[in-house]
Amino acid sequence: MRTNFKSLLLAGILISVTFGCSIKWTDAISYGNVVTKEFKESVDIEIHSKLIIVPVTIDGKEYRFLFDTGAPFSISHKLLREHNFKIISKGNIVDSDHNRTKVNWAQVDSILIGNVTFQGQTAFVGDFAANPIITCLDIDGIIGSNLIRHSNWTIDQEQRTLSLFSSIKKEDFEECITVPFKTDYQYNMFVDIDFGPSRVKNILVDYGSNGSVALSNDIFTTLKNRNVFETKFLETGIKQSGMLGSPVDLRRELTYSDAVKINELELKNVLINTGETTSTGNQFLSRFKVTIDWTNKNLYLTKPEKEIERNGLLGFRLGTSEETGIYILSVIEESNAYKHGVRPNMKVLKIDSLDFENGNGFCDYVNYNPGNEIFIQLLDSLGKKRDAHFKRTYPKN
Repeated sequence: MRTNFKSLLLAGILISVTFGCSIKWTDAISYGNVVTKEFKESVDIEIHSKLIIVPVTIDGKEYRFLFDTGAPFSISHKLLREHNFKIISKGNIVDSDHNRTKVNWAQVDSILIGNVTFQGQTAFVGDFAANPIITCLDIDGIIGSNLIRHSNWTIDQEQRTLSLFSSIKKEDFEECITVPFKTDYQYNMFVDIDFGPSRVKNILVDYGSNGSVALSNDIFTTLKNRNVFETKFLETGIKQSGMLGSPVDLRRELTYSDAVKINELELKNVLINTGETTSTGNQFLSRFKVTIDWTNKNLYLTKPEKEIERNGLLGFRLGTSEETGIYILSVIEESNAYKHGVRPNMKVLKIDSLDFENGNGFCDYVNYNPGNEIFIQLLDSLGKKRDAHFKRTYPKN
């Protein structure tokens, strides 16, 4: 049975790579350059499911790419066939749960963002159809870290624009919060963030995740033991094991914290959960207008004008499979959803006005934002229909 899942996080698409043939990955990922020498360009972006979609042009045809600082540049099998890109190597990718799969790596001759031309980039050829949320986003590739490093960028999600420019002056950002970043061989960016009196180092900056802040179990437990925060919620059920694997058991802790600090800026109501990768996702990054200064290896964050309120939690996550249809992946045990009988593996028949037995599909749910009051119709383990009405769960201070 082929099983697909909606994942709350699209983090850690690629953790490590091994290459066949004669080309080493550390060499291949460094390929490419910008043809346009002096440029200052801005393009409109879309935001779906808290992820950034960028228009790009290849051979005169426009496509939709995910903007993702936590993964390499990638193209779909469809693009590979359409443009007959050259395969330069074959290898394996290994995700965060150690699932291994064979992949091809192609050389993309030219790709345009606005009027800026990037050429000779190495791209991982991805099976985007294997992940239902990516399928619902209707994207053909990923603007990834090895391409992003060729430019400086400003991500303004309030104005829905992405700007890229060849030169930058640090003095233009003196009013911003300056956060130095480190990089690895894959050109991922890592920053340090304070949680109370403790500093957590090497946190991945991941625009390809629609989550908030994820910490490893060890870091999360250490901060709890230091009374930086306490666990508010426990989510249990199943999750997708990486981007390519099978379902595995899920048990993760969640909390809201007012103790997060970047330099001298204190941030309130930050959702934190345990995860495989210690990272900041776009739910957190979208608080700021962010400039990526690759010239000086700094992030410049515009100070938020107002505090972010604590979001009400839905209390459950959905997945989909060809055999079962749409069903409950996991549930937060302290949530109103759990109190009203929502449990993992229950088949979902309806959510509010979405009727999955009469025309609506999983992508309708991905593009839907439930309100504060939720209606859900489920099929329990005995095959009996169960209706539940409940409100989102708002954590107490």
